[in-house]
Amino acid sequence: MATRLLVTLLISGLLAGALPALASAQSTRVQEKSDEQAEKAKALGVEGPSDAEIVVRRILLSPLLSGPGGVYPWFGSVFGGSGMSAGIGGLKRLERMASLNGQAGMSINGSMLLRGTFVAPQLWRGMMQVDALGQWTKANDVAFYGLGQHTIQNHRTGYDYTPTEIGGNVTIKPMRFVSFTGNYTYLAFSTELEEPRPESHAAGLELELAFHIARGTVAVDCRPAAAYSTRGGFYRATFEQNQEAKGRPYSFTSQEYEVVQLVPLVREQFVLAFRGLMTLTSTDPEDFVPVVMAPYLGSGSTLRGYANRRFTDRNRALMTGEYRWRPSRYMDMALFLDAGQVAPDHHFDLDEFDVAWGIGARVHGPTFTALRVELTRGREGFRLVFAGSQPF
Repeated sequence: MATRLLVTLLISGLLAGALPALASAQSTRVQEKSDEQAEKAKALGVEGPSDAEIVVRRILLSPLLSGPGGVYPWFGSVFGGSGMSAGIGGLKRLERMASLNGQAGMSINGSMLLRGTFVAPQLWRGMMQVDALGQWTKANDVAFYGLGQHTIQNHRTGYDYTPTEIGGNVTIKPMRFVSFTGNYTYLAFSTELEEPRPESHAAGLELELAFHIARGTVAVDCRPAAAYSTRGGFYRATFEQNQEAKGRPYSFTSQEYEVVQLVPLVREQFVLAFRGLMTLTSTDPEDFVPVVMAPYLGSGSTLRGYANRRFTDRNRALMTGEYRWRPSRYMDMALFLDAGQVAPDHHFDLDEFDVAWGIGARVHGPTFTALRVELTRGREGFRLVFAGSQPF
């Protein structure tokens, strides 16, 4: 019994001496690990924006975009299908959101543009806006393949188009998302074909025509910004009267309907985007719709897998679906599918729709799109699209 008691006391003494040492060693290891993590944190520093994000921020905060205006380089499009364009512009900001803006540019195919716009001071507590436009364009080699959905790609011809346009708009916004716009435009133009075509297949070409155009638009726009958004919708109906000024048989009316819906997913990191567009024209029995003013499909925003103005006729229908996602703050990626048809009357057949699909990347800011690059494919092969705006 005495021996057992002695052993118990000895073990207790050893434990009493060892436990503080063990605790001290454990505390030392924890402290060492904490100090090591602190050193690593100092070496890493605070996470900041990438080089690309810094460049975009500097552009957005540049004096040209956020300041009172001035002379600036202009990049855009002289006319659809004329290629990349560049030039110079001058912007003068006035009081109460008014401004004067002038632009002059040239495209890679020699097309030219002169444009001046005036935005009047806002009226009626900002609910009314008046603006005016004057523009002269010389568009070279505008594509024409004939009328209809079944034209042959190799039958392309071109024409030079020189329009002069003077007009103005009055827009009233009685509610935040709703707007009513009235427009009058005087449009005079001449066209010159590279190869002659029968009048029945090229209505209005190689003539000098002038039009009084009256247009009315009703729109509901729930998007945060028209040039770049990840949610909301846009719904528009436009009615137009085109009266040939000299009484020639080219007067017509048109109506156009457009629906855009953006459905955000997972805190707007992913977006389902849909668009429907329909343009319908009508004439008196003896009148024609001039080719240059007729609805068409094939461009960076309509049936993207086909050449510019690939299909032309008196009516058109277009449907588009996109799946968009954001790999970074200033870039979107998208998979898309376009389907469309042109027709001589108001009847469309789903079996006749041409289809294009592809993938694209868009560089953007919070409220605008700076660059869009897309690789697309239709039944006539692959095409590469470069643009400075969203497709819709």
